[in-house]
Amino acid sequence: MRVIATRRSDQNHAAIDPWTAVHISAGLALGLMDTPRSWSLAAALGYELAEQYFERTELGKDLFETRGPESIGNAIVDTAAFMAGHWLGTLWLRR
Repeated sequence: MRVIATRRSDQNHAAIDPWTAVHISAGLALGLMDTPRSWSLAAALGYELAEQYFERTELGKDLFETRGPESIGNAIVDTAAFMAGHWLGTLWLRR
């Protein structure tokens, strides 16, 4: 598995891809809205599970323009990035 996706075709097979920034931003948004950490984590995990399932279907492959589901490493990094964003958002609210 690659660490960083340098081509679009690598995005589901690398730990970090352009979508990692989207996960950080989504976590930041929920953190800034003071969403409880447990709810945010549940949302992130729910999304990753749904994505794993959906990217295995023909409709999902067409919609996401992929050949298959993302790697588990990518899903873990996406969830960690989301939670890092959430932490930054809540940190901002405390200041």
